[in-house]
Amino acid sequence: MSDGFLQPYLDSTFGHWLYIDSAMWTAVGFLGAAIFGSRFVLQWLQSEKEKKLVVPWYFWHLSFWGSVLNLLYFLHIDKAPLILGNCFLPFLYGRNIIFLRQTQDRRRGGGRMVMAGVVVLMLATFGYTALTSPDAKLRKDVQALKDMESIVQGVKGYYAEHHQLPKGEAPAMVRELIKDNPRHIAYINVPKERLDKEGAWLDPWGQPYRIFVSGNQAIVRSAGKNGQFDDGLDDKRDDILVQGAVN
Repeated sequence: MSDGFLQPYLDSTFGHWLYIDSAMWTAVGFLGAAIFGSRFVLQWLQSEKEKKLVVPWYFWHLSFWGSVLNLLYFLHIDKAPLILGNCFLPFLYGRNIIFLRQTQDRRRGGGRMVMAGVVVLMLATFGYTALTSPDAKLRKDVQALKDMESIVQGVKGYYAEHHQLPKGEAPAMVRELIKDNPRHIAYINVPKERLDKEGAWLDPWGQPYRIFVSGNQAIVRSAGKNGQFDDGLDDKRDDILVQGAVN
């Protein structure tokens, strides 16, 4: 059993993304803290400007969005004091925004500006972490291995049903394994956007998988990150190979 607060109840539904550490969750934590903390700095600057204590309208909008991101991050790290201490804040700040809209009509468009700014910051942060995270390459490697293993299993299922191996080049074999076979059985599932115009299955780097079948063996090969099939033994070689018996 997990030592987490909500993980035992949510893991089966959200565990595949909520509880896995990644650069994205680090970005959510930093962004939430930055937005939530900035409200005090901006409120202080506005008070200094007007030479009196004021709570500007954007204080509540920054409070709301910062508390939402903080709560998401606290759900990720799954600590009861943080979750229980913050779970009501978005509702309280949201209610204050409703009061603000009722009493300050001229500020109604400002909330949308804050929301748009937060969304832009989130997209920029997530995009940067996705492109620069060392996990990005690992995720693509894992995806490639899953694809290739599913091809081997598909060939195995095809052989069990038809007592022969699929024929032709890789695109033709992929089409046969998808459903273009005498019994119209789908042995693999491939998203349409992962197929090129010839019907070849593209790896996560956009290059077609190579598929070889011979005897009782199925071999699937990806060119890897560099996009080139390397037959040498130099340091640049990053091909991925999966092989399995079909009977």
